[in-house]
Amino acid sequence: MSTKGATAGTARDHEEQIFETGAGIGINEMYRPDDVGDFDSARDLGEPGEFPFTRGPYPGMYRERIWTRRFQVGFGSPQETNERIKYLHGQGANGFVITIDLPTSYGFDSDDPVADGEVGVTGVPISTLEDMETLYDGFGPDAVSYALSIRPPVSSVTLAMLAAVAEKKNVPFDKVIGTQQNDPFYQMSGGPLQTITQFFPLDGTLRLCVDNIEFISKNMPRLNWMVTNGYNLRETGVDAIQDGAFSLGHAFAIYRRARERGLDVNLFPRKASFFLSCSIDFFEEIAKFRAMRRLYAKTMRDEFGATNPECWRLRFSVQSAGNTLTRQQPQVNIIRASVEAMAAVFGGAQSIHLCSYDEAHGLPTEESSRIALRTQQVIAYESGITKTIDPLGGSWYVESLTNRMEAEIRARLDDIDRRGGMIDCIREGWLEQQINGVRIKNQADLDSGCRTLVGVNRFTIAPEDETPLQIHKIKADVWGARRAEYLREYRAGRDAGKWAEAMARIELAWKDGDNMVPVLMNALKNKATMGECHEAMRKAQNWAFR
Repeated sequence: MSTKGATAGTARDHEEQIFETGAGIGINEMYRPDDVGDFDSARDLGEPGEFPFTRGPYPGMYRERIWTRRFQVGFGSPQETNERIKYLHGQGANGFVITIDLPTSYGFDSDDPVADGEVGVTGVPISTLEDMETLYDGFGPDAVSYALSIRPPVSSVTLAMLAAVAEKKNVPFDKVIGTQQNDPFYQMSGGPLQTITQFFPLDGTLRLCVDNIEFISKNMPRLNWMVTNGYNLRETGVDAIQDGAFSLGHAFAIYRRARERGLDVNLFPRKASFFLSCSIDFFEEIAKFRAMRRLYAKTMRDEFGATNPECWRLRFSVQSAGNTLTRQQPQVNIIRASVEAMAAVFGGAQSIHLCSYDEAHGLPTEESSRIALRTQQVIAYESGITKTIDPLGGSWYVESLTNRMEAEIRARLDDIDRRGGMIDCIREGWLEQQINGVRIKNQADLDSGCRTLVGVNRFTIAPEDETPLQIHKIKADVWGARRAEYLREYRAGRDAGKWAEAMARIELAWKDGDNMVPVLMNALKNKATMGECHEAMRKAQNWAFR
């Protein structure tokens, strides 16, 4: 039995345990003031909404505004997805993560041969400006918050779509809300990264990432842009320390590129946000969020030289972990998601999305989505944990763990900087090596029983005793055929001359180094499709999909 960080000897027999966090930080039997070390409450805690933001990014936190309760939607068609949004909105949800299907995520239209069998399966297809308008049917982009689960180069086209929808609905750009994911690496690991770069060059993706930052920071001051999708990174199996370091390191690398473009460090980070995972190790996750906020504030002030306190404030949305969900005994996932959601609240998240208990089997049903929403509502309105700010602040254990997490994440960030920064670490395969190493360890821990996974390697039941589930299934062949017919009619109804002129402007603007978002808006208004916009940008870089 490992006793790392534990007091030797016990008064009576107990189940074998490992007294360390998921990332390997030893846990004492009990915590006392001396365990916090050189702790100064004014320096290390401060006040909520003030440097170093350990206690939260805003002064009033949940006493003034409960976190946004987001739900993942996206399947079948834009019309079906809009219907699910309307249903959940009527149940009390106030924010939505729009998941797109595989063809769209790589910049292909629904009728492209590469899309065969994948249309509307893992998300909603978005091929036209009309598709985006359908998603906003019944809502204005100033009223309901959508976060598009997307990446550059696709996010440049969807940002242009959003801007065009706002214009059509007479919503001023400065009133548009929501979040555009803008992470050029998305999962940052080798397989997905290699797939992305097969379809679009990495340097072009990085250029569009900064184009998006520039357009949003200058035109849409209320729209968040998500610099780092730490969630998908964490889903690869990395631990909480790696999660914090890799997510922050990636963000800082993008900030340096934005600064090289000439963007104001006292302006563009104001609406930067992070998409993070909250895993099952309750106190470690709370400490991770608090440590990341503190590190971010110090780096933005001391390294980047930002003098605007709004640019020191790390804001993040959280999704409960997908890789802690089990296919076996799926109802137990309700408990896992509840624990993770409470950790996100204690950690000070700005929005939370709970995975539905049936996601290991398929897309969430209306029933499982409703339970996930009710879980958040019970935490928000019944548990009482929102009645005071940072209720765990000052706990010797929490502050000790926060300090340790900050030191460990800082050490990893220093290592990343010595290797040339996160972009070089990704290009050269170092990050993939880190991910593969931890994947092997995680599986070995499960196989050996060193780590308990309820219902999988302990407390199992026979398959015939499992409670039957109602599974949400999508008929990809039906939607693929309907979408192909829709796109044929859409293209047939456009002005060929204006379309050709708009497409030529895309190629010229790319070569001239212009910001691509306004150019893409013009093309979309002239009925260019997502795939056509991407093909024009690929052509401008002499990059052909092979």
